[in-house]
Amino acid sequence: MTVRTVFQMVIIALATLVVGLPAIVLGMLVPGRSRKGKIFRWVTKSYSMILLPVFGVTVETRGVSRVDRNAPYVFMSNHASHVDSLALAVSIPHPLHWVFKKELSKIPVFGWVLLSLGQIMVDRRNAMQSRTALLNAASALAGNNSVLIYVEGTRSKDGKLQPLKKGGFHIALHAGLPIVPVRISGSHDIVPSGSLRVRPGRVVVELFDPIPTKGKTEADVPELMARVRDALLS
Repeated sequence: MTVRTVFQMVIIALATLVVGLPAIVLGMLVPGRSRKGKIFRWVTKSYSMILLPVFGVTVETRGVSRVDRNAPYVFMSNHASHVDSLALAVSIPHPLHWVFKKELSKIPVFGWVLLSLGQIMVDRRNAMQSRTALLNAASALAGNNSVLIYVEGTRSKDGKLQPLKKGGFHIALHAGLPIVPVRISGSHDIVPSGSLRVRPGRVVVELFDPIPTKGKTEADVPELMARVRDALLS
């Protein structure tokens, strides 16, 4: 492990404590999933704006004009690197409710922030629990509070788009929310799979046109999945 990697890990730990501990307290004091979502947006954006310059990572955002800042969506993004979440936090202008795997809740401070601020925890070993958690969370959203899900279900090891999972599409159908495909490019080279070191570089986050779901049924899921996949590969 290089000196640079150790330095980066120390900065991450300090930023997590400085931003995370007050966030946990706010999460315990403020009621309502939608209010927590607004706090979480401030927390994640602040956290990202601290870390990205330290890592030498710049983020270019495209397509924000394609979405209505006052409307809710289900944002579906590819996932190729640990830096993706930082890039999304500074790019998407909505209060977000991230779908995260249960294992992350066990990480001190980081996991506690996710739990206290109303993010959506799923157990990948329990499909029924995961679907119930997703649908309940979507039903409790108000205003422009939106859902963000890594649509492949896990991080790609080679940076290439993996098969899409259906969970986010069920959320969108249940809540009647449009789907916004979000493509992240360049992040895999910044933090390759299996590496802890963050290399300087540029990440591009592109938002595509919303895909309506009103009037759609479960039978339309394959079509919706194909449209999202086409956007992410375009």
